[in-house]
Amino acid sequence: MSAAGGTEPLLRLRPLGLGEILDEIFRVYRRHFGLLWAVALVLSVPGFLLQVASGSTGAFGSLSAAARIMAGPAAPAGQAPLVATPNLGLLALAYLVVLAALPFTTGAICRVGIDLALGRPVSVGSALAGTAQRYWALLGLVLLLGVVAVPLVFCFPVAIWLFVRWAVAVPALLAEGVGPLRALGRSWTLTSGSWWRAFGILLLVSLLQFAISLALSLFTLPIGVAIPFLSSVLRGAILVGLSTAVSAVVAPVVYLCVVLLYFDLRIRRESFDLDQMARQTTGWPPPT
Repeated sequence: MSAAGGTEPLLRLRPLGLGEILDEIFRVYRRHFGLLWAVALVLSVPGFLLQVASGSTGAFGSLSAAARIMAGPAAPAGQAPLVATPNLGLLALAYLVVLAALPFTTGAICRVGIDLALGRPVSVGSALAGTAQRYWALLGLVLLLGVVAVPLVFCFPVAIWLFVRWAVAVPALLAEGVGPLRALGRSWTLTSGSWWRAFGILLLVSLLQFAISLALSLFTLPIGVAIPFLSSVLRGAILVGLSTAVSAVVAPVVYLCVVLLYFDLRIRRESFDLDQMARQTTGWPPPT
């Protein structure tokens, strides 16, 4: 896929209100839908392989086959639902792939958003390569967040509070080239005094993403039911593949929100807009 951006930063260099942030998210999303969807689709492959290896495709296929049988007598005889037994070796390998891909699933779309916001050329390859350069830092950040999250399973309010305080740690790590601990510290500093605003923005965008994803996913089961003469495993694989593609359509929305929130907080707290305007005027390269 050809590179996008590279001439004019997409970031509006001023503090943005809630409506403006939403408008900015969907403006960037519409303009670069193909790029964002392609990156999200690549990142969803490990999860798809995990569902295949775990036998989830057979379960989905059985559900659609049962729905087809209940739909009427036109369903072919002998098409009883069959659930595939998971291959334990393949399942273990799929889990390893998912774990190894965590830095990419965490950072690649943020990398795209950062490059688009700063007007840098970006493609699927450059986004993955840029994420790979920060692979170990991203993995460390994911592990740190995981270690903190486990004890907070039964303390939901504290977990939500910390999640918002650390919400922009990934873009801070990628945009500023800092380590995991420093990225968490940067996010903590940037969200200081802005917790409720950040929480409201993230909650609203997450609910919008969920609603859009639910609406799109309603089309997948009827498609699976309508396809005749397939085993439950193959039918399930088609359903899971369609669901994966649909999920990739909406996945970039929250990541773009986090990136734009990060830059908005920097503009409000650190006059990042003035710094960027000075760089554009003098021709200095943007910060890495």
